[in-house]
Parts: sequence; structure tokens; C-alpha cells
Amino acid sequence: MLEDPADRSVIPYVPAAIEELHIAERRDDSLGLALAWVEKEPASPIALCYLVRSYLYRQDGQSASQVIRRYREAFDADRDWPENIVVSALISIASDDIQPKWMTAGHVCAALRSRTVNYDRVSDVLEFLVPAIPSPQRALLYAGLLALNAGDHAEATALFQTTPAETPVENFLRNIGLERTATNSDDSRARFTALRESWQCLRDPQVDALAESSEIFDPPPTRINLGLAIARSLQENEAYSDALRFIEDLTRQGVEDTNVLRLRAELLGQAGSRSDALNALEELVQLQESSRKYADAIDTLESMIRLVPGSIRLRARIVDNCLKIGSFDKAIEQLVMQGRLLHKAGRLSEAEPPIHRAIEIATMTNDWDNVHKLHRLLISFAPDETRMRHAAVATYVQYGRTNEAMDQLREIVRISRKQNEMDEAIAASHQMLALDPEDPATYHQLGELLVSIQEYHQADRVYRRLARLAPDDNAVKAKRSAIAALTRARQPLQ
Repeated sequence: MLEDPADRSVIPYVPAAIEELHIAERRDDSLGLALAWVEKEPASPIALCYLVRSYLYRQDGQSASQVIRRYREAFDADRDWPENIVVSALISIASDDIQPKWMTAGHVCAALRSRTVNYDRVSDVLEFLVPAIPSPQRALLYAGLLALNAGDHAEATALFQTTPAETPVENFLRNIGLERTATNSDDSRARFTALRESWQCLRDPQVDALAESSEIFDPPPTRINLGLAIARSLQENEAYSDALRFIEDLTRQGVEDTNVLRLRAELLGQAGSRSDALNALEELVQLQESSRKYADAIDTLESMIRLVPGSIRLRARIVDNCLKIGSFDKAIEQLVMQGRLLHKAGRLSEAEPPIHRAIEIATMTNDWDNVHKLHRLLISFAPDETRMRHAAVATYVQYGRTNEAMDQLREIVRISRKQNEMDEAIAASHQMLALDPEDPATYHQLGELLVSIQEYHQADRVYRRLARLAPDDNAVKAKRSAIAALTRARQPLQ
């Protein structure tokens, strides 16, 4: 029936037939049936899986690999079917060639991280093919890597903890897996143990080569990344001298990575040689700035700030580098810190310009939430001074933010009245009317202020304008009558 190109009715029964032949240990017949199925349906991933498994049961990994290579291109075009890459990895795991084995596994792990394959379906394929793999430990380790990259950390931890390793490469993968799951669970002790075990594995050349080029983990556990992780773990536990010795061993091996050099300088400072640390970092940051590696320069300057957190000069350099690469949020953050430090030191006049600059950046990027926060911060430096609030009004008016400007002008009026600065309160009220010439509350406010300084004629003009806006407002009529009486009372005195 399979040989008949027109007859497709047999297809649903083929998997069961292959299974029965396998149970009966008729391996040649099960392989022949699988071959006939693939011949009839050359684009079927399910047929491919059965054929591959048949080859694996016969311990013919080479033939299985040839099948995968033959059909891989067709399957790569269909992202809904992850079987081709999963099967490729499993075939490699069954082989004795270490590099292709785990390199192919990396493709599956990367696909799981990017969500281009479905973890449940990958697990189903794995379960289907595992019985044919000569090494169950390898298959279980692979299952742990799949779980880790799919985000199932509980399953990954269980698999890594219970699966023994047969080779240095597998021991390395297992320990890196344990390190990543320990990081996820904030188990610092287990993480450090796994890191040190992984570091020891790097002595094997095959392990070192895999660590440098594999997609199995993100970020990859290269010698530099592992060394940095171990040194930072020691640093977090305040074992600065141990961390420094470790990182200097790394540099003696010829490592010239920027992150390594920066961490070494940090550790020098934390171990007590702050001036040496700052000199080393200054050399590094100058090199980075001259090479236009501004992002790296920012990281280095931040390391310097950790040694001298009160340095305004270093924070100003970070701002300059941030603006060169468009990192506006970080620039604002550093400007705010400058302002806070200067204000805390009692240098109010110097604290204002950094915040004003931060406001300019925030308005330029239309980050109005930040604009509000920054103006509130500036006002908090001197809450009873109206000068800061006038600056806020100018910003809001310039960018058409009328409501925010009105809120600040009301506060200016309140503070001015409290301080008996009536001229300023009157000027702010006029500004409010310029922004909203039909606001009755502002007219009432201005009229009361003018009456308080006995400017009855001007007050009456304000109420006349208000009467045109609200002709039925009895309060306006009463106030105009009161102003007229006050005016008459003054005339004999005059």
C-alpha cells in the first residue's frame, strides 16, 4: 500500500505497525517500513522521527545523521515543526564526536530561548527518541538543558542534580546548568560551588573550545565570563583580596578584556589601594573615550564612582558620554545625583544648574513624567522660594503645558501672600489670566489682592471684566458695591 503513490489511507496505521515490529525485535522490517514511509511522505517530520529512531535502535548514528542532513533544509522552512533540530541534536548526542554533539544541541537551546520552538513538543520528541539513545545520562542532561532554556528551572535543577556526567564536557555543562538555576533561585553558595567546578573543567581543551563557541547558554560561559562571575561572587562576599588574586591570575593568562581590567581596578580600591585603582581606571577611560567607546567609558566611570561616590567631576563626565550615545535616562540620573550631592553639601546655587540641565533633556525627549519629578525636586531644594516655581512655569508655558503652569502659579500666589509679597502675588495672578482669560476664580483672586493693597480702582476694573463673564454672579455685584463704598470713604481723607 505504501508503494502505491495514490493510496494514502494506510498512513495512519504505519506508526503502530513500526511499533509492533520493534516490539517483536524485527528491526530490519521496522527500518524498511520507516524507509518506505519517508519515501512516500518525504516532507513529513513524523516519518522522519520514526526513521531516525529506527536507525538509532540499530546503533547506526551515521545513517541517522545523513537522513537529517538530507531533510533539514525542507524542515527549516517550517517553524511549526521543531523535530528536525531536536532529532539532529539527539543524533549528535548518540555519537562519539563531542563538538557536533553539543553544538547541535545549542541550536535547539537558542530556539527555545527565542520561543521559535514549543517546549512541550520538543519534550515529546525527546521522550519518543530517548529509548534509542545509547547513553541515557546524555539524554537526561540534554533534557535539563532544554528545561533551563525554556525557563522551567525546577525541572532543570532536578535533572542536573540527579544526572551523573560521563565526560569532562558533560560535567562542564551540568555545572553551568546548576550555576544558572542557582542564580535564578538566589542560592549564592550553590552558585559559587558550580562556578568553581566549571572553572576546573576549562582545563580540558575540548571544554574550553565548547565554552567559547556554544549557543547552549546565554550568555555563553566563556573563560572570561566565568572568571568575572567567580571574582564578582568573591567581591560580593567582601573577599576582596581573594577576588583580586583570582582576577590577576586571569590577566597573567593574557586576558585583556575591558571588564576584567575594570574589575581588577575596582578590587584594588576595595582592597585598600584606592589611588592605584583610580589611576588604572583613569587610563582605561581615557583610552575608551579617545576610541569613541563611550558606553565602555560610562561603565568605567561608574566603577570609579563606586570608589569615590561623592565625585561631581566623574558624574559630569558620565553625563557627557551618555549624551554622545543618546543614553538620556542615565544622563538625567547622573545630573540628579549631582544636584542632590551639591544640595546636601549646602551648595544650593551650584545644585540648581544640573537639575535645570536634566529638565532640558527631559523636555527635549518629551519625557513629561520626568519633567514633573525634576521640577518637584528643584522646588524641594527651597520650597518657600518662588524662584524655582517660576522656572517651572517658564518650562510649562514654553511647551504649552497650561494646566501644569497654572498649578505652579497658584502656589506662587499662596506663598507670596503668606510672605506678604503682594506685588508678586498680583503679577502671578496676571500671568494666570494671560494663560486662561476666562477663569472666574483667578479674577476673584486678583480682585481680592488689589483690594488688600487699596488699589480699589484697578480692583473695580477686574470685577467689571468678571461681571461680563458671569453676569448673574451676585458675589461680583456685592464686591463692586463694597469697593465703591471703600472708594467713597477714602475721598474725604484725600
